[in-house]
Amino acid sequence: MHPFTLHLPTELHFGAVKGPAFAASAGKLGEHAFVVTGSGSVVRLGYLAEVVRLLTEAGVKITPFAGIEPNPEAETVNRAAAALRAAGCDFVVAVGGGSAMDAAKAIAALAATPGENDIWPFTLGGKKAFQLKAALPLACVATTAATASEVTAYSVISQRASHGKSVLGHEFLKPRVSWLNPAYTTAVPANVTADGASDILSHVFENYLLGGDASPLADRHSEGVMLTVIETLPKQLAALGDETLRGNLLWASTLALGGFQGAGRADSGFPMHSIEHSMSGVHPALAHGRGLATIYPAYFRWLLAHGRAPARFAQLGARLFGIAGDETAKAQGFVLQFERWLAANGLRQSAASLGFTPADFERVADYTVKTYGDGKSIDALGPISRDEIVAILADTARQDATI
Repeated sequence: MHPFTLHLPTELHFGAVKGPAFAASAGKLGEHAFVVTGSGSVVRLGYLAEVVRLLTEAGVKITPFAGIEPNPEAETVNRAAAALRAAGCDFVVAVGGGSAMDAAKAIAALAATPGENDIWPFTLGGKKAFQLKAALPLACVATTAATASEVTAYSVISQRASHGKSVLGHEFLKPRVSWLNPAYTTAVPANVTADGASDILSHVFENYLLGGDASPLADRHSEGVMLTVIETLPKQLAALGDETLRGNLLWASTLALGGFQGAGRADSGFPMHSIEHSMSGVHPALAHGRGLATIYPAYFRWLLAHGRAPARFAQLGARLFGIAGDETAKAQGFVLQFERWLAANGLRQSAASLGFTPADFERVADYTVKTYGDGKSIDALGPISRDEIVAILADTARQDATI
């Protein structure tokens, strides 16, 4: 195996009964919490009220901040950090999905950076990238199974004015404590549930395909996450309120990006994420998981056509779908079977069907190589050029056909 370092600072509480334990741990982070939420579902469903009650019982003062949008905006983060400073809060609590948790990380970092009032220059590609030094302590309550932001060091932020979407990545952004309550995910609608499952899979696909075969245990860990999602999602879509299935997806989400999934493999980038972030920068209403689902088949076909990671695709074909034959048969068989799984779960579509035009493909490719690459290409066991990104997006057109 390749040498590696894992930093796992997040205390995790799983299950509905763990609310008081979560609140007790969160209460050790400070005295005054800035509680960040999204557009209102956590209020309507009563989740926020329960979290606030638990924190209050733990002796924490609360200042709420609502209105974090999907693909959270830098302008909203800036406004929230100013409100946090004005209120005198000393730690942050996120209650919601990936957008609320990502925004909370950015708010915590900006609020801890004296003299700074704009988070956008600190994102990848910005003039102050990697210059953040600290963040206020953060606690998270995850209400979707998707991003694993409740354990990661990453925050994804958008800037609508520039059609930009980029990342912050610092170890100090990892939450100190998180609560995974499957009951809080049972009201997530079918399309959002499916989008989340797509996002979970992307986190293990990226390094599995590009990180090599030096860590067999990381392979088995990742395959376990993949199989759990592949087997669970169809059942979940048929029984949206099933809390056991919700728990399986929620735990798979956390395990997909907690660190063990890549331990011992070679480092690799996240090219699918780079392309999709650029897509939802152009079309901010696009859900991240939906964009990834759109990219999967065309990107996989491109990798195989260019001789990249055929043995890794073949291993997935054999282990996930029981495909036999030579390496080519197993690799191509995997792509076909996975595409059929996407279709069966309402996740297979073209970029054009989502509203993207050929001109948009050009914009996406330009932003991808500029922000996530060297200006000419991104890396996936070799370069994927700007024009090849355009070709991958155009190739999604075949995904409108029946398979």
